[in-house]
Amino acid sequence: MEEILRKIGISDNTIEQMEEICHNIKELEAKEILEKIEILKNIKCDEIQIRNIISSNAQYLDRSNTDIEKLIKKLEELGFDTLNILFDGNPYILNLDDYEIENYIKNREDKGELLEDIVDDMSSNPYIFQEI
Repeated sequence: MEEILRKIGISDNTIEQMEEICHNIKELEAKEILEKIEILKNIKCDEIQIRNIISSNAQYLDRSNTDIEKLIKKLEELGFDTLNILFDGNPYILNLDDYEIENYIKNREDKGELLEDIVDDMSSNPYIFQEI
């Protein structure tokens, strides 16, 4: 596991910090890490974005691929079109579930906001996701 993280440019010091934050990543197999990297590549993340996202959010490596893919699909359905930039701006978005995004948007729509305006707001300010 550590070898793959080093290969993408994550330092030993950062890997140690990641393991302290998320103990489960010590148990992950190389295949699992590579799958998480591939998910990010599929949404057009470059090597720097991948390194930033993974090193900033160790919990991403511990999430199920299915949950991550559901989240990505939901965001795409809602009209988010630059997920690589969004996740690079706030990697912790990847810790959310698709239904949490749906509920947040529904609450704002119930207050009279348009979906397009909500998505624009969330896209331009990724820290709004911390409210979810």
